Order: sequence, then structure tokens, then C-alpha cells
Amino acid sequence: MGIYRIFKMFVVSAMIFCLHFSAYAKEQLKTKEAIEKAIEEEFKWLQAEAVVITEIATKTGMDAELVPGMVTVLQGRELEEKGIRTVYEAISLVPGINTYINTIGDKQVSVRGFGGGFFSGNLKLMTDGIVMNDALNASGYATYNIPVKQIDRIEIIRGPGSVIYGEYAYAGVINVITRKKENHIYGYYDSNNGYGGGGNASYAVPEKEFSLNLGLSGFKSDGPDVEAGKDRLYEGFFGLKLGDFSNAPGTVNEAQKDRFANLILKYKDFSLTGQYISGGSGDYFGIINVLPSDNKQIVILYEHKAVEAAQRINFSDSFKTDVRAGCRLYNYEIDRMEALPPITGLPLPDGSTMDITPADGSLLSPYYEEREFYTGADFIWKGINRHTLLLGIKYSETEMQDIWIDVNTSDEHPGEMVRLGSENNWLVENKKRSIFSAYLQDMINITDRFDITLGLRYDNYNDMGDYLTPRASAVWRLADHHIFKAQYSESIRPPCFIELYSKENSAFKGNQDLDSAHIRSYELGYIYRNPKITGRLTLFYSELKDNIEYPKYADSIGGYLIQYENIKDTVKTKGFELDFQHNILNNLRLDGNLSFSDTEDETGEPLNGATDWLANFGLIYKPADDYSVSLQYRYVGKRHRTPDDTRDKLNAYNTVNLTAGILNIFTKGLTLRAGVSNLFDAEIKYPASVFKYEDGTIGYTYPDDFPGTGREAWIQLSYDF
Repeated sequence: MGIYRIFKMFVVSAMIFCLHFSAYAKEQLKTKEAIEKAIEEEFKWLQAEAVVITEIATKTGMDAELVPGMVTVLQGRELEEKGIRTVYEAISLVPGINTYINTIGDKQVSVRGFGGGFFSGNLKLMTDGIVMNDALNASGYATYNIPVKQIDRIEIIRGPGSVIYGEYAYAGVINVITRKKENHIYGYYDSNNGYGGGGNASYAVPEKEFSLNLGLSGFKSDGPDVEAGKDRLYEGFFGLKLGDFSNAPGTVNEAQKDRFANLILKYKDFSLTGQYISGGSGDYFGIINVLPSDNKQIVILYEHKAVEAAQRINFSDSFKTDVRAGCRLYNYEIDRMEALPPITGLPLPDGSTMDITPADGSLLSPYYEEREFYTGADFIWKGINRHTLLLGIKYSETEMQDIWIDVNTSDEHPGEMVRLGSENNWLVENKKRSIFSAYLQDMINITDRFDITLGLRYDNYNDMGDYLTPRASAVWRLADHHIFKAQYSESIRPPCFIELYSKENSAFKGNQDLDSAHIRSYELGYIYRNPKITGRLTLFYSELKDNIEYPKYADSIGGYLIQYENIKDTVKTKGFELDFQHNILNNLRLDGNLSFSDTEDETGEPLNGATDWLANFGLIYKPADDYSVSLQYRYVGKRHRTPDDTRDKLNAYNTVNLTAGILNIFTKGLTLRAGVSNLFDAEIKYPASVFKYEDGTIGYTYPDDFPGTGREAWIQLSYDF
């Protein structure tokens, strides 16, 4: 008999006992129906204060409110009720996190005012614990497009996480945990002609401790037909008037397709996981900020494949080991991207004409593959009184595989797509990175209400050298409802391959003299928790040294100042995050957060694109068991410009999403959800880069910045069986 049923029987018995001796109770609860209703109300109250267990902060199961640092856990079921459709949409609900896109539509994430940048990787991204970050640009973009329908929960660390997770756990860590032990299918359609579907199938033999789970999904869209303003080409360059050749103003190619497959086999303490995640998109605003033709074609493609075997060994009740080994394959491809549209027959002052590009425009098709092998083990020992020790070791080796680029602008074969390699390739070839890591963590239970956690990590990179990163934290449960936290942590962020080895192009240039970026972070937190309300306040201060940056004034057409560099100044960010959840009634839930971050360099100038204020507020109302209505509000404050940009800050924007759902419609297990994103069609814009001419004056790639998606309606039908 399950614990839930035993506990429920206990409550029933206790209430019957009280009713027998209480005249007041006899008057208030005269019928069996009233008793059952009171019991159900009691259990809703108990479920409201259910503890959320997470392993992301310490690799040991803990109450999410008691882990070192601040962890957010987003539940998949609740995200569905809110109308959230992908991981990327979900993480914007986290305090202090802002999302936006760059010139080729890459999904960028800023944590506490810091992040983004050209091909920047400042977050450790995982799916079911398998690392998604690639060595090319450290992005892990495939993670962001996983549909919420396949997600059990998302666990997020805000702030450095290198002690346990190593490289790229710089500004935070995200682990997407997929659904298991359930069977469902679903279909989806939106007003931008986006459609998709998927499902999950599970099979288990409990008596043999065997289970098998398969999740599948796919999505395709032509994009929302966003209209971009004037681009760099329209404005002209080198004294040439090129507006007649520009595609701008015009429609942005935001075509998208995604595939997801996840297979997990478990037998006793052994598991085998296979992942396949691929994505594709249009070329958005162009790789050199010149608007490409809107042909609704998939231009940028990436593919992630991984297999991992894991074995848990329980030596005793107090000592266990988790051993893992795996292989990850990643490839990135651009299919005939239009760097410049056709510019032929350009009239010159002397009456002659000139061809700047081939007849089809300037086209490029780079390709990249990498392969990683890794193995490691975590040893967890609770053999010393009041200590929980974690010792981890890991070795990984990532190696470039096939690399080439096709262009139609070679001097030998102008106008023909020619494959370049070796000295003319877009990356230095035959590079690899091996990392050996060892980390130690001691969780010390000083008293029943006071814990400290001490951690230290050692990393040896074959190409970057040795690093030590520490962490120290304390958690004090002052009383049943009051929790205080303090933490100091450090992380390093090694340069990725594109920052080190890119060459032979005008969009970006590698720098093999780059150092790893380094962050020191301080946090103070307070949590108030009772059965109805949970509130959290976090104060943070971070110092970032040797941050790797794509120069803010780089000119990809003129070729000036495009090389990646370490910022000499120390960047500082400080602020607060406030969030809460309030179960106002059993069928009415309110949640929200407000965050402020002040990010600036040593001269006091704010970082380009950073925003000071972010806010989210959500309301879920369930008028009956099978009905729900959700309102989700988001505020993104004004975004800062670069110091020499004389334009006003980029305007703040507000969006409202409305979602409704009906469960068990017509038959048990059938669910209909529909919603409208950006209900009031608010104008959303993301900051476009600026550059400098040789004389030092500022130029604008897209003077009106990058427009975002407007109002969008969608509908989803799913069936659980």
C-alpha cells in the first residue's frame, strides 16, 4: 500500500474520531460528502507545500529551497498550463534571465545582465544530464527548441556552477529533464503556419526493474513574416549608393524546423540513453547584417547526437558510485547563405558599370563536425558523521572532424560554388581539446538547521592550461518558514573553437592568444515558505575578468577590428531578484518575479544590450477540475546602447499571453489547449550592432534594430493513454 493511501486513511480516521466527540463538527459535517470534501481540501493544502527535490546544485537529492545558491525548478505540467511551448520560452520566466536573438537568429540568453555576444556560450546546457554545449561556439542551441510537451521539469542554477559542471557553467546551468513513464501523442498548429507533433511511449516490467522510454517530436514553420527596416547595404558603403540592390526594408526569413528523439533504457542500476536533436532556421538579418532574400528556406542547420551509458554501484548504504561514459557528435552547416544579394551592373560616375558580386549574389556554405568521447565517475560518501562527500573525476576529448566551406567568390572560379579547405578553410583544422577534471565537495551539517558546503574543482586543458575554481556556501534555517543563504563561487569560461581558430572571412576572426574568462560571484538569499506562499529574495554581486567579446564596433564589411578579444576592464554586475508563488485559493495561483541588474565596465559604462529591469507575473485559474485559464505578463526594460551610440535606449516592452485548456474533452485523456502570445501585439525589438568607420564615426547595421514576433495564435490537441 502506498504512503499516500496510508496517510489518507490516517487523516480519514482522525477526522472521524474528532467528529465523534465534537458537537461543532457534527453540526458542520453531517454527511459523508461533506467529510470527503473536507479531506480533499486538506490534501490540496498538503500538496501545496510539497517539497521539490533537485540534484542540479550538489548532485545529491535535496529540497530545492535548501540547496547552496538559488535554484529554480520549472514544472512541465505548469508550463503547459501557462501556454509555454519550448525550453527557450520557459527560461524567460526565471528571475534575472532575458532572451533575445542576434543577426542570424541564434537564441541568446542573458543572466543577471550578462551574456549574449556573437557566438557566446555562458550557460551549461544539458538534457537528462547529457551536456549539449559544443566546442565550436559553446551554444547548445538544440536544447532551446525542445517542446514543453516532452519535458518533466527544467532545473536552473543562476550564477556560476563550474565547481561541479566545469566549462561553460559560467553564468548558470540548465538541465532539461524529459518525461518518462507516460504515454501520449499530440499535434500543434499556429497562425504563422507552424505545425508539429510528437509523443511519448513507455514500457516497464517492474518485477524485473526494467523500463524503456521513447520520446519523439517535430516542428516546422515558414516564420511569422516579420518586416525589417533598412539594413547596412541600403545605407551604402565605401561611398557607393546601393539601396536599389538591397532586400531591405523587407521580410525576414525566419523559417524553422526541429526534430527531437530521446530513448532511455533502464535495467536495475544501469541506464543507456540515446539522443537525437536537430534544428534548422532561416538566415534572419544576414551574417554580415545585410538582409538576405526571403525564400522561406532552411539555411542554418545543426545536429546533436549522443549516447551515454551509466551504472550506479551501491557499495553500502553510505557509499555509492555513479559511472558514466559516452560519445557526442555535433555538426553545424550553413546551406548557401546569401552574404550579399546580387549587386551587378552598378553604375559608376564615369558611365561604366561594375559587378560587386556574382549573378547569384555572394554565397557561402561552411560545414563543421566534431566528436567528443568522455568518461567520469561521482563517488558519494555519507560515512562521516554530518558530512556528505562528493568526489568526481571526468575526462573528455573533443576533436574536429570534417571541416570545409563552399563559396562562389573565389578568384579562380568566380560565380561557381567551389570547395575550399586547408589554408583557405574558414577554421584552422585538426584541433582538439582534452580536459581532465577532478572536484571535491563537502556538505557539512553543522546543526540540524545550519549547513555549509565547500567545493573545489581542478581542470587541466591541453590547450588552455590549469584552473582551480572554488565554492563556499551556507544555508541557515532560522525557523520553519525562514531560510537564509550565502554563497561565494567562481567559474571559468574557456574560449570556444570559433573564437580561437576562425579565419579567412570578414564576419569573425579567431584569436589564439585568448585567455579564459573568469567570474567571481557573491550571493545573499532569503526564502520565506509556508503552505500557501513561497517568496525569495536574492542579492548578487559579480566581477568578470578577461571576458571574451566580439568587438562592439566591429565592421564585418570593411574588415576592421573584427578579432575576438579579452576585455581588459573588469565588468561588474550587481542587483537583486525577487520572486514568489501564492496559492490564493485551491483553484487560483499567482506567481511572479522582479529583477534588477546594474552591469557596467570599469569606466561606468553599461554593457551593450543589457537591461536593468525584468518582470514576470502569471495567473492560473481553474474554475473546475478539467478547465484552466492562464494569463502571463512579461516586462523587459529599456536596453542600453554602446557608449558612442547617440540613439536613445532601446524601448521597453510589455507582452501578455492568454492560454485556456480543457482536459478530458469528449473522452478521458483528451486535452485541448489554445492560446494567444503577445495578445496586444506589442512592438518587440532587439538591439542591432553598430560599427565604426575608419574615421571613427558610428555606423548602424540596422538603424531600427531587429524586430521581434507580433501576435500569434496557436492550438494543441493531446491524448494521454
